[in-house]
Amino acid sequence: MAGCQKVYTAKDGEGALATIKDRHIDLLVTDVRMPGMDGITLVRNLAELGTSIPSIVFVSGFGDVDAREMFGLGVEAFLAKPLPRGQLVQVAEMALAEPSTLWLTPMDSPPRQSIDITVEKIGETEEDSIRLGRGGFSARYSGLCALGKVAFKCHFSSDQREMTGEGYVRWRSKNHDKVGIEFSFLDPNCRSWVLEEIAANNPRSFIPSLL
Repeated sequence: MAGCQKVYTAKDGEGALATIKDRHIDLLVTDVRMPGMDGITLVRNLAELGTSIPSIVFVSGFGDVDAREMFGLGVEAFLAKPLPRGQLVQVAEMALAEPSTLWLTPMDSPPRQSIDITVEKIGETEEDSIRLGRGGFSARYSGLCALGKVAFKCHFSSDQREMTGEGYVRWRSKNHDKVGIEFSFLDPNCRSWVLEEIAANNPRSFIPSLL
């Protein structure tokens, strides 16, 4: 009804994994708790395939999911049961959208918290201070920052570029020196080169997980 050309179903994680191995799948919507292979194990198995993985949306009536690990493995959204059908369709449309159509509009109400980070450059390894994913970034940050809306400004000293915008803090590490932020809006001054960086690196993670 929402315009998807083909929809496949599976009764458990094993069936979903077999389907993904045999066919090209753009979007996986999976429950977290299932008999046999659960959704978390399914996502971990997908990460071990070494091939491109679909966009992933988690649906669960429970809160026992390590968001940091799941965003790092490619999960893009977490939906709580019961959920309106329109919400599922909206999240699916965003997960399948071209990056060039995303992050164009500032939030209706500006975030009350902000972070300001200065590093040498965007990196691709766990040791780097900032890493880009398909839908956000992770950074080493020792300041105060709570889950929820945030304005961010990241300075890169090697080339004098800045990445500024708005987003959502999706996870904080236990020792509070690392943070994962999902993009909601990218400033026009940085938008083009950020999209180019994401396209060039083609990251598997939605928000990378720093060790």
